[in-house]
Amino acid sequence: MKTIFSRRLTLLSFIAVIAIALISPLSSFSAGKAKHKAGKKTQYKVAFDMGHNEIFSPLNDGKLHYSAFFKGFEKAGAKAGVNEKLVSPEVLKDLDAYVIAGPASPFITPEIMALQGFVHDGGSLLVLLHISSPVARLTESFGILVSNFVLSEGENVIKGETQDFFITDIAPSPVTRGVKKIAVFGSWGLMTERGALSVARTSDKAWADLNRNRTREKDEPVQSFSIVAVKEFGGGRVIVVADDAPFANTFINTADNAKF
Repeated sequence: MKTIFSRRLTLLSFIAVIAIALISPLSSFSAGKAKHKAGKKTQYKVAFDMGHNEIFSPLNDGKLHYSAFFKGFEKAGAKAGVNEKLVSPEVLKDLDAYVIAGPASPFITPEIMALQGFVHDGGSLLVLLHISSPVARLTESFGILVSNFVLSEGENVIKGETQDFFITDIAPSPVTRGVKKIAVFGSWGLMTERGALSVARTSDKAWADLNRNRTREKDEPVQSFSIVAVKEFGGGRVIVVADDAPFANTFINTADNAKF
């Protein structure tokens, strides 16, 4: 069976690439890993993007928001905040990590270039998908393609819902260390190229649920799909998770999501 991850146009082709503090001001941060001064490591600094019409917020305690994830950084001793501006080298200055979770508006070319420079200089970029199209050009620039279809599973289904399932095919990686099971709740698919690696996949009983009716149709191919992909880029790393739900307040303590 032909893979549905062909770069050529097919019925199941991936989204085409059309073109490509923190709570206090980020200007106090100065791209890449935090600087070391006088031999002392400065505090780890992370910002959550809030400049692209994110559907859920790291500052909101609602069930589908990310406040528990956000507070996890603070509990670990990091300085965490949000950025409501367009992404730029100045915004990323002195940050160690940047989190993009569920944006509804796309990133423009200067922002993508700024994020590439940030990662190349040692920063970490985490991208969590809620809608796939707003981040398609960004993740593609790192060799990670996102699908325009939702997945359903034939194995490890949660409470009978085929679009809610556990991921147990997890490759050894610093990103997945100690993680044996990830719970997702409505995931897209990923494809990796140019040195990017898949570190968590569905079973081979999963399918592209094109009409989203949660029922396998004869024209919907069945195969294993990547859910988590990683790309080492320069001195930094990009991590793309095809579903943002594992980090939502209501699901973060399901399976090994919190550990992940």
